[in-house]
Amino acid sequence: MHRLLRLLALVFVALVLLQAFMGGILFYKIIGFGADQIFTYYHDKSFHGLLEVILPHTLFIGIALMSTLHFLAFIETLTDKMKKTATHLLFTLFILDQTSPILILLGMHLFTYVKMVAFIGFELGLGWVWALIFKQTLKELK
Repeated sequence: MHRLLRLLALVFVALVLLQAFMGGILFYKIIGFGADQIFTYYHDKSFHGLLEVILPHTLFIGIALMSTLHFLAFIETLTDKMKKTATHLLFTLFILDQTSPILILLGMHLFTYVKMVAFIGFELGLGWVWALIFKQTLKELK
């Protein structure tokens, strides 16, 4: 039974990492990682077009983030301060990632850099939290 649970945990880790990797690849292919590319992409969109992308992302990534942070609460190797810091950081990066396109659309070029940092930071931070969760899970399954 432990082997099956370990295998399922590893498959889920692979899926989470694949999703993060594909998200980064899609961002790069569709938008690019250059400041001018990001500014042009979001500045040329309509407000309606932005909302069509932002609202579903906010709903589904918000649910994934909440479930992830609930799992984080069970990790015993981290202090409560570290857990709170990770939670605040991930929510801040998520909010900045989702709201910066609106500010870019309004012509605020500075938020191009905010978008880049928030997107990359959120993906890496979420990956780090999932790595901690699964490291702990695999320890407990031994």
